[in-house]
Amino acid sequence: MREMKSTLRCWTLALTLALGAGQVLAAGALAIDSNQGDQYGFAYNHPSSGQAEQRALQECGGGCQIVLRFSNSCAAYATDQSRGSNAYGWGYASSAGAAQNRALSECRARGNSCMVRVWGCDNQ
Repeated sequence: MREMKSTLRCWTLALTLALGAGQVLAAGALAIDSNQGDQYGFAYNHPSSGQAEQRALQECGGGCQIVLRFSNSCAAYATDQSRGSNAYGWGYASSAGAAQNRALSECRARGNSCMVRVWGCDNQ
């Protein structure tokens, strides 16, 4: 009986580890500079929030900060293309199209010629 309990515990542990090892955690982040988004960094599909944030900050460069964190979803970043404008917007949603629409809507609330600069979806 004791041997059976020990075997059962080993199988339970092995199954737990196997299921956990197959689980994909997807995280993303958006960083923009202090000039309201002239420079940006975007990361998605990273195994942790910390790694996604690090990548976004690395892409953005100096003077940047994380403004959006997302997980198991899609995100987008849009900016106004008009000369001298610093209008921008971002959004996240369960689909790429919805995330892009949210980013464009946020940007258009402040600017006229908004365009999606970057978007991506984590493994869902």
